[in-house]
Amino acid sequence: MPSRLSKVFSRTDKTEKQKEAEAEIERNHPDNPSPPPSYAPPGYDEGNILDPPDITAGFGNLSLDQKSQDDFPSSEEVIAHLKLLECFYRLRQQIGSTDGLFGINNSVVTSHAPEGDQAAELLAKVAERRWAVYLARAVDRFDAWLHALLPDAKMARVSQIQSDGEKGLLCEPGPANPPLRFGTHNLPPVDVMLVWHAYMLNPRAYLEDCLRLGRMSLWHTNMPWKPVADCINSETFAYKPDNEAQSLFTASTMLPYDNLADARDKAIVCPSCKTTIMVPWTTVSAYGTTEKFTTSMLPAAIDAVLSMGSGYCDPGFYADCPTCPKTVWTHERLKAAKFCGDVQLLLERGLPLGGTLFGLDGLPGKVAGHKDSSWKSMNLLPNDLLYEGLGKTIVDSQYLNRGGLNQKMESIRGVIEEALRDRSYMRRVRQSLSTRLDRAQKIAIRRMMSRYWENSSPFALDLVGAVIRQGSFIEKMHNIDWLHSPALPSTMGRLLTKYQRFVGIMADRLHMAVPTLDVDLAWHTHQLSPYGYLNYTVANTKQFIDHDDKVAETALNDAFAWTSKTYQRLFDEPYSECTCWYCEATRESHTSAASRLFNGSQARTANALVHKVEQDPSKSVHISAHNAVRPSDDAKYTERANKQAGELEKAYLKACARARKSGRKEPKREDYYYSDAWGYPVYIPAYSPYGGYMPYSPMYYSVTPGCMAVGAGAVGNCCSGTCGGGVAAGSCGGGGAGGCAGGAAGGCGGGGGGGGGCGGGGGGCGGGGGGGCGGGGGG
Repeated sequence: MPSRLSKVFSRTDKTEKQKEAEAEIERNHPDNPSPPPSYAPPGYDEGNILDPPDITAGFGNLSLDQKSQDDFPSSEEVIAHLKLLECFYRLRQQIGSTDGLFGINNSVVTSHAPEGDQAAELLAKVAERRWAVYLARAVDRFDAWLHALLPDAKMARVSQIQSDGEKGLLCEPGPANPPLRFGTHNLPPVDVMLVWHAYMLNPRAYLEDCLRLGRMSLWHTNMPWKPVADCINSETFAYKPDNEAQSLFTASTMLPYDNLADARDKAIVCPSCKTTIMVPWTTVSAYGTTEKFTTSMLPAAIDAVLSMGSGYCDPGFYADCPTCPKTVWTHERLKAAKFCGDVQLLLERGLPLGGTLFGLDGLPGKVAGHKDSSWKSMNLLPNDLLYEGLGKTIVDSQYLNRGGLNQKMESIRGVIEEALRDRSYMRRVRQSLSTRLDRAQKIAIRRMMSRYWENSSPFALDLVGAVIRQGSFIEKMHNIDWLHSPALPSTMGRLLTKYQRFVGIMADRLHMAVPTLDVDLAWHTHQLSPYGYLNYTVANTKQFIDHDDKVAETALNDAFAWTSKTYQRLFDEPYSECTCWYCEATRESHTSAASRLFNGSQARTANALVHKVEQDPSKSVHISAHNAVRPSDDAKYTERANKQAGELEKAYLKACARARKSGRKEPKREDYYYSDAWGYPVYIPAYSPYGGYMPYSPMYYSVTPGCMAVGAGAVGNCCSGTCGGGVAAGSCGGGGAGGCAGGAAGGCGGGGGGGGGCGGGGGGCGGGGGGGCGGGGGG
């Protein structure tokens, strides 16, 4: 499903079917650059046949024992990361293509006998629905593993956070939080590893939870690359730790090692009466359709069937509590219950609310010699706001029973807004005659609320959505296939150098920097060493750089153009080594005739190398944009998208003219790429690298992975009174511009200042990948 922005990037009179047919012809054309066919060797030469090259040579035996002093990633660690990503890619294919899994059958499609490519597209939807159920179960198993791993974890009090934060002790290693030791004998199952990986790639949310929930031993533990690489078969990429690991997981969690062998039902505890309720994971299998539909009506009918259901991971979840009369639990009520539960812990034990631990620089007080000056105020204000009486009002309002004020987060927001308007109450909260909140305090309230909008999980963000948004990046790594490149070691060295330069660019607090896919791979790898990543980014940028979870597509485009221009100016090299129409147009937009005239020879040589070989858009190093999202309530978004499209159109026409003048083919704007991520081959239109085909169907999830609300006071967003000009046009992210929905699971407030935009709606011309990260202001 193309976005509004991406649609206007593909202006053509051809139908989708015509373009797909042309793409298929070109794909099979003899002039198309592709591997030559394989021929059997002649029989008479059998004695002189050379052994085929070992395609696993580059990653089959990695040297991962040594670790750099500052935890900066090594080439071997990046290669091990690629190996893990390929394992995840094949897992998704396997789960998605297993007919009948979780009661979700292909017959919902095949019984209607769709024709041609439509069958593959609809079967991919069925596969995605299975994957959504699998991930919901995986997050639940991950939570059980964490509790078994650190059974004695003690949550930190607000007073402890304040005291240790002032002394710079919160993030430092010590005897109370030693790193955990992992080997092939105690690694978790692959589904748990998948969730852990995505969790760590949200560095501020990960640190926040580890601090709040007393899991700093986990935070000081790097991704155990050596045992992980050793457990992944270098030919099949199947993940299989020792039998001891399987037995240990089952004994400690009381769960089977295999996700698919787990129970069909999930246990939830009624927040009102504490009764355990068993609910099915999904009831989609109970629905079906025998009605016959036309070809044009069938996709909508299949979507309707697959989005039905009342199980825990179905959008329409509901469950009756057998003890509480007339009490029905839904996703909305569970989100409110999470908030009320955390407020109760604040009132009774002094435990901080989610989203209240960091200042504008993303730091919990003093870290690595740098003190976040806004931290103390941002830590205290939201907690004091609830502690001084408002929290008790919310919790005691017919506690989550029918008719109470706290059935939904929208109702809770209304109560908070009333308190913010109460001058007498705010004087008591602020311990001041002034009731006016400063910019940092407004951001603090918004950030706190972001942890509860669209998120009933015990984590700072919805981890199902976090895994989903990583999916397109994983597919891009599979398509590029650096693992099997003969130049693998040198490629890794170059991308690490490029990433190091990128971190320097991120130090600019006034702009958001956006990575290309190669930079993002190194960036992701670095984040999997949390303590080293924190210290490195603070030392080089004076803030804890977040990998922002959601950024509007239009903001991503502007930021990528700025990053490309800055990189070329600083290093005399092109930033994106790609020849798709979007990257060509972006380079054209920031390269003037005068700069070409006085350009250095190194840049001219590099530019010539970029165009030396025609590239497949699905295997090129584009803008990395796996987490770009679409504002769901911004009336002016289409207007901005059309304006951007016009500017790109002009730049694209100039790039075409330059290509003709140089005797090159014009960059094509109607490329397609071929995806089999779900085990079914589907052609996907490459409208743009960051706003193309949506790689997930939002109606299949209880929390939509790819949209966000940006309006002040909108449902799922901040409280009225905490937005406006004083908060940098809605920036929840910190010191600069940015989107209101920053990087949090509900789209309100993100991970705080300094983070950057990491976006990606998905697949288009190179689409998946990390996203942008902005120096001081998030996105």
